[in-house]
Amino acid sequence: MQPASPKPIGGRRVPRPKTVQACPACGQPSGAGYADCSQCRAAIEGIWLADWQALLQQERIQAGSPEEKELAQLVVAEVGQHPWTVMDIAMSLMRCSQCGGELGESYQDCAECGMAFGASILAEFDATANEHALHIGRWVLRYPQRHPPHAVTAWRLSVPRLLTGWLPTTASAQHIMALIKAGRTREVEQLVRQVDHQINQAHD
Repeated sequence: MQPASPKPIGGRRVPRPKTVQACPACGQPSGAGYADCSQCRAAIEGIWLADWQALLQQERIQAGSPEEKELAQLVVAEVGQHPWTVMDIAMSLMRCSQCGGELGESYQDCAECGMAFGASILAEFDATANEHALHIGRWVLRYPQRHPPHAVTAWRLSVPRLLTGWLPTTASAQHIMALIKAGRTREVEQLVRQVDHQINQAHD
């Protein structure tokens, strides 16, 4: 398999929404219901799958075929040759030989998963800070059982806004996390409404 570029860039095939939009299926901000809503999940996964499907077309491989799993193994082995989006989808098609979960799922506790996760982060060639945040956000929402509840809550709030290209400052992210940990839900909701107003007003 010949990589298209020695420094491939991921996550830019699908146009992003410019405003925070309600999911037509669950009514939450699009992406927030990743774990339970198929349309929220698709709003995020579509960014990743567009790059994976392009690779399948390049290699003339059918999705769901045994050859697709073989391709996933090759991608994971070819560290530095594929973008983070492609790495992540390849990992989701594989099982970790040590813990039995999706490869990379238990990155905090399993050595094999940890190495795969590290390779995915290193594959963020020329990624923006927003793209890095979206990358991590998907990871947390995909494996909520592997993360503290307050972290899952914070990323469920962040991801719909990250989809628009928004990025919080370090100080504001820390402030919201502190409010979540303290259970100050109303204040969090008020801050999120302010963020949505700023994002949406910029594109009115």
